[in-house]
Amino acid sequence: MKSIDDIDDEEMIDALLRIAPYASIAHHIPGRIRLKISLEGAKAINGGGTAVESIRIPGIRNTRINAFARSVVIEYDEKKIPYDLWVSLGEVGKRPDLALQIVNRLRALFSRDGG
Repeated sequence: MKSIDDIDDEEMIDALLRIAPYASIAHHIPGRIRLKISLEGAKAINGGGTAVESIRIPGIRNTRINAFARSVVIEYDEKKIPYDLWVSLGEVGKRPDLALQIVNRLRALFSRDGG
């Protein structure tokens, strides 16, 4: 398995989009979001070798995982990652047509950070 430093931006974006359909926003205020991961999502993530804690995105300050509750709390810089990008990620499971828009926004985010 690759280390986090060996994963390029496109692989990071792909991993995030694979997780997004299995996540729902449980609580969100600018700068902090708590995601619930479905049981199916936990199985898919574990079976696919995608570790949520390994997703490195510019602007993420801290990530805490509660495996028992299948939740992830992410603290982020709302100046780097807009609130509405998280909302779009939360909707991608129901609206796959958003995926291309999200990919483009994430690519822009990585390029601004020098990724």
